[in-house]
Amino acid sequence: MHDIDLQKISALISQKLNRPVDLIAIEKVGSGYHSDGFKLTARDGQQFFLKRVKSHDLGFETPERKVMSLLVSNGMHRRSGLTPQPIGVILDNGDEAGIIPEVTEDTAIYHVQEFEPEGVSYWSQLGERKQKITVDETDLAELEKITDYITTLHTVSHPSQDPERLKSVYNDGLRNVLINPELTVMLLHDFTDDHALLPARDHGEYVGLMLNLIHKWKNRSDRLAALHGDFWGANVFFKPDGSLWVIDYSRIAWGDRGIDVGWWLSQYLWFYHETQNPYFKELGETFLEIYIAKSGDAEIRDAVALVLGLMGIIYITPRFYPNLDPIIGRRFFDVIQTILREQRFVWE
Repeated sequence: MHDIDLQKISALISQKLNRPVDLIAIEKVGSGYHSDGFKLTARDGQQFFLKRVKSHDLGFETPERKVMSLLVSNGMHRRSGLTPQPIGVILDNGDEAGIIPEVTEDTAIYHVQEFEPEGVSYWSQLGERKQKITVDETDLAELEKITDYITTLHTVSHPSQDPERLKSVYNDGLRNVLINPELTVMLLHDFTDDHALLPARDHGEYVGLMLNLIHKWKNRSDRLAALHGDFWGANVFFKPDGSLWVIDYSRIAWGDRGIDVGWWLSQYLWFYHETQNPYFKELGETFLEIYIAKSGDAEIRDAVALVLGLMGIIYITPRFYPNLDPIIGRRFFDVIQTILREQRFVWE
């Protein structure tokens, strides 16, 4: 069930695109902590994707933060120039909608973008490959497309020419790994003092290791790039013809390329320690080699450490993994702490 007014959304999309769009069907296609997703179908067969932000104690408790989240996501996605392109952000106050009105606790907030009707998430594909032995031609073809996508995004430059402004934007990306409303600090709230892997009494030391990395890399505006901000397998889809499409730009608009690359690499690190299957280590190393060859980024193996402290928390958080196997969790989290202390990426 939903309370989305298709006639109203039709009118707003029509106004934005400057042509008639008559929506006739809506289908819920996904739900997460951040938002619900819906597929909208028009009478002429065109489809759109609509995202509605939720809260769940992830930093979106006020409507202003919901607006900020979608405006940032929309701008990031549009800036990339890659498809599917966003259409815009809709605010619906009941009697008035369209141009951003005053928002209240009852305001419904949506994000609309183009919809791709086919595809299987890369994350689900990885989950089905736990018994695979070695990287093959299928893996290589996928990694080529993935690295093509993310290296293309990372070539997008910030429009400012002011060196101090560029430093400021770069440093803001580093800080957002810690202080974005739904990242490190919020996640730490779920760890009590009796947690086996990251008890509350150890949070200061752990965050301190992350801060040391921020201090190491700060002011490196030469590394500033447009980011995806949530680059992992659940947001990357492959169609039956092998082509790729990506969704859910969010959280960190600009920053070090290592943030996106580390986010992606963490899934191979997790599966490697979950399964102890060398296939996932080979997959991660191959991904890094292809990314370096295409980007020319000789520092990326160190820069990924910037976000791996966050990813370590995500994979063991009680919120997402209440039934985490303690042996697997310990194996994975010990490596994360080694990465933070040595300030470079390692597998063991």
